[in-house]
Amino acid sequence: MSVVKNKHIEIFVEYLRLLSGLLDKVEAHVAGDESILHERLSPDMFPLYVQVEIVASFALRSCCPIAGVAVSSYCREVKSFANLTAQLEDTRHYLASLAEKQSNLDVVIADMAGPAPISMKAEDFLMRFAYPNFYFHLGMVYAIARSRGVPLTKGDFDGLHQYPPGFSFERSET
Repeated sequence: MSVVKNKHIEIFVEYLRLLSGLLDKVEAHVAGDESILHERLSPDMFPLYVQVEIVASFALRSCCPIAGVAVSSYCREVKSFANLTAQLEDTRHYLASLAEKQSNLDVVIADMAGPAPISMKAEDFLMRFAYPNFYFHLGMVYAIARSRGVPLTKGDFDGLHQYPPGFSFERSET
């Protein structure tokens, strides 16, 4: 993988790597039972596998226009741990390959915010739309997994926090 030089690419690549590790922990916890991929926090929210796909999509929908290339997708038709992991790996490698291209943060990126069209310069797109949505959907993967008993920590989400096994800020009063 090439060296990542553009900060926005570096951020997306790092968090996609963390998401891959998080998915590995989910898969290990459920012993390969892929039904968790269809779990959701609420009936009107996307299931875990879609949340993963959206995380990867936001990285590509941001970095490709900034690099002056067409938006790619590595989404697989069959929804499985193996295919989601491959999608994240392919996305990371592709993004890293874009790091050598000239970034144009003045490019205007047109996209959809749900059903509403949006259009803004790349820097605003990253800060006001892409990053918040990227982290939102990443957080939903984490939340769905935790709500189903997967023993994750904040460090699995951000790669920074390190807590000893069994640590909790919540203490029993007795």
